[in-house]
Amino acid sequence: MPAFDFAPLAWWGLPLVAAPVLIHLINLLRHRRVPWAAMELLLASQRKYKSRILLKQLLLLALRTAAVAGIVLALAQPRWRSALGSLFGGGRLHVVLVDDSLSMDDRAGAGEPAAAFDRGRRVARQVADDAAARGDELAVGLFSELARNERRDALLVPRQPLGPEAIAGVREAIGRARCSWLATGPRPGLDRAAALAGEPREGGCTLWLVSDFRLRDWADEEAAAALRRLAETGAAIRLVDCASEPATDAVNLSLTRLEAVGGVPATGVIVPLEVEVRNDGPGTARDVQLELREDGAGRPGLQLAEIPPGESVVRRFDVRFTAPGGHVVEARLPEDRLPADDARSCVIEVVDRVEVLLVADEAAGTGPDSDAFFVATALAPGAAATTGLRPRVVTPAALAATDLAPFDVIWILDVERLDAAAVAAVEAHAAAGGGLVFFCGPRTRAEFVNRTLFRGGEGPFPVPLAGAVELSPAPGSGRVPDLVAEPHPVVAVLSGTRNPLLDAVRVERVMAVERGFDDSASPGLRRLLSLRDGRPLVIERPFGRGLVAAVLTTAAPTWNNWARGNPSWVVVMLELQSQLARQRRRAESLTVGNDLRVGLTVGSDEMDVDFLVPPDGTLVRQAATPTADGGFEARLEARVPGAYAARWRRVDGTERERVVAAHVDAGEGRLERAGRDRLGRQLAGVPFRYDAADDLDPAAGDVAGVPLARPLLIGLLVVLVLEQLTAFAASYHAPPARRR
Repeated sequence: MPAFDFAPLAWWGLPLVAAPVLIHLINLLRHRRVPWAAMELLLASQRKYKSRILLKQLLLLALRTAAVAGIVLALAQPRWRSALGSLFGGGRLHVVLVDDSLSMDDRAGAGEPAAAFDRGRRVARQVADDAAARGDELAVGLFSELARNERRDALLVPRQPLGPEAIAGVREAIGRARCSWLATGPRPGLDRAAALAGEPREGGCTLWLVSDFRLRDWADEEAAAALRRLAETGAAIRLVDCASEPATDAVNLSLTRLEAVGGVPATGVIVPLEVEVRNDGPGTARDVQLELREDGAGRPGLQLAEIPPGESVVRRFDVRFTAPGGHVVEARLPEDRLPADDARSCVIEVVDRVEVLLVADEAAGTGPDSDAFFVATALAPGAAATTGLRPRVVTPAALAATDLAPFDVIWILDVERLDAAAVAAVEAHAAAGGGLVFFCGPRTRAEFVNRTLFRGGEGPFPVPLAGAVELSPAPGSGRVPDLVAEPHPVVAVLSGTRNPLLDAVRVERVMAVERGFDDSASPGLRRLLSLRDGRPLVIERPFGRGLVAAVLTTAAPTWNNWARGNPSWVVVMLELQSQLARQRRRAESLTVGNDLRVGLTVGSDEMDVDFLVPPDGTLVRQAATPTADGGFEARLEARVPGAYAARWRRVDGTERERVVAAHVDAGEGRLERAGRDRLGRQLAGVPFRYDAADDLDPAAGDVAGVPLARPLLIGLLVVLVLEQLTAFAASYHAPPARRR
C-alpha cells in the first residue's frame, strides 16, 4: 500500500486533478451555434472524422489530468509498503548493527527513562518492519556478540528474506536483546557487515549502524577505514545516533578503582584500601555519598565533599578480617545517568600468617646483635603489635633447597656469598613477582655482588658496588641529618622539612656505588633514601614481574644506629615488606568479557570446577579442557561485574576455592559524543546519511517503504512529452504559405 512523506500535500492537492476536466466543461458551455451555409462541406468532413478527433481530445484530457496528479504526488513523496515495491528498487539486504556496549545504557535525557539501547532496539524493529513490508532481506547483529566470535550464529538475526510470517520472530529476537557490560568498539561488527555485503545477492545493500557514537570509539582510524571498504562495495551507509542530549543537571560519576594499597592481608591485621571516583559529568559533584560493604554486610561509608568535572578523587579506608579466605569489599555510588559503572568490587585473600624468609650467614647467627634479629623484630614485634608476619631464618646453604613459593619477600642479610643454585632460585622468585631485599655489611663482597648478582644490570641486584666507605663528617658547625627522604610511599613517614626521627639517624659506613654509574640509565631505578652527600642509601628496581630493594648499610646497629630504638625503623621495614609483596598479593581482577581460568593438575585435581556467578550466585559447572602447554584448565567468561567464586575438589578430598572480582571498563563512563560534524571529518570520503534515532518515525516515511519519487518524476516527464505531442496532433495548423 502507498504511504506519503507529506500526506497533507496529497490530500489537499489531489482535488486539483479535476481542474482539466472543469476547464473542458467550462469551454463547452461557451460554444454557440452559428448557421453558415458554407460550412456544410466542413460539417460533413467533421462527421467523417468525429470519432478520431474525440479520441484525441479524451486522450489529451487524460494526459493533462495525469500530469497534475503526478505533480501533486511527487511533491507528497510517496513510498510503496508492499512486496510489489521491489519492482521499484526493493529486494535489498539490510544489515543492522546495534551497539550494545556499556555506554549504550546511558539514560541522559531529561525525564527520559529509556536508555540509548532502548532507542536502538526501536530503530532495529522499524527497519525490520520495512524490510518485511517490501520482501527485503535482513541481518541483525550486536557489537558484543560479533566481537566474541565470527560464527554465522553470532548474529542476533541471521541473514534471511522477510515477509509477514517471519517478522513476528524477528521482532521477538530484537526485543529480547539486552545491553551488555562490555566495552566493545564497532570494528568487529563492521568486519562482519563487510562479509555479508560481499555475499552474492540481488539488489543493493544498506548498512544501518545504530550506536551512540562516543568519541572514544569513533576517534579510531580503523573504524573509518572499515567503513570506507564497505562504501567501496556499493553499500549505502546509514548512521543512526541513539544518544540524547543530557539534562543540565545530569550526574555522571564513575568508580574507576578499588584496591588494597599495602598492609599485610592476615587475620586481625588492618589492610588499607583506596577507592577512586572520577567525575565525567559537566558540573562539579558535591556531597557524594559512597556506600561500602564487606562480605555483603554494610559498614560506614565515605562522603566526598567535591569532585570537579574531569577530575578524580581518591579516598583511603581500612578493613580488618577475622577469618582467613577470600573476602569481598564493595563500593557503590548513587545511581546516575550510567548506572553500570557506579559499583565496583575487590577481593582480598586473607591468610592466618604471611611467611617471610630471612637469609643470614651462619656465622652471623640470630642473636640480639645480628641483622636477622633486628629485621625479624621489626617485622614481628610480638603480641603487643600484631603484623600478621612470621619470619623464618635460613642459611645461604639451605636456600636452594627451600621451597620459596610460600614467601612473598626474601630478605638477604649481609651474606658473603650465594651458590649458583641459590642465585637462580632467588632470581626466579623475583621474576615471578616476588620481592627481594639485600642488606649490605662487613661480609658483603663487592666483587661477588658485581659478578654474580649485578652482572652488568642483568641480575637482580640494582647497582654495582665499589666497596665500603666512611661517611665524611658534615661540613660546618650546624647539625645536618645524614638521611634524605626521597618521594616514595615506603619512606613517607620520614618526609617533612624537619623530621625528628630522621634527625636521630646516624650513618657511619656504607657500601659505595661504583663511580660513573648513572642512575637514570637503569630503567625503573628509584631512590627511597639518600645520604646527605647525595649518594644513594636505599634503592629499588623492578626485576621481571617483581621488585628488588638494596639497603647499602647494615640492618643491625653496626654501621648505623637506625634500628636502635627509632620507631621509624619498624615503620619503614613494614612498609618495605608491604611494597615488595604487592605484586604477589595483588588481588586478581578481570575486566568483564575476559575468561576466569582455573588451572588443574592431572592426578592432583578433579577435572570439574563449579563457578558461582554474580549477582545471585548461580552455579555453572565447567569441565577442564587441555591447554596448549599440555595442562588442563576450566574457564568461564565473566559477562557481568561482581565477585566470582571458583570451587573444585582435589583427589585427596580437600576443597579449594578462588574468588575473583570482575569489573567494567572504566573508560565507558566517558560519554563525550563524536557528533555529526566530527564524524563527517573522521569519515571523509565515505558517503553516509546521519539521523537521530528519535527522528526515524515510520509515519514520516524515513524508514518505511520504497521511495517512488524517482519513478514518478520519470513518468511525469513522459506524460508531459506525450501531452505536447497529443495537443499538437489534436489541433489545427495552417499549412505554410508557398513562395511564388
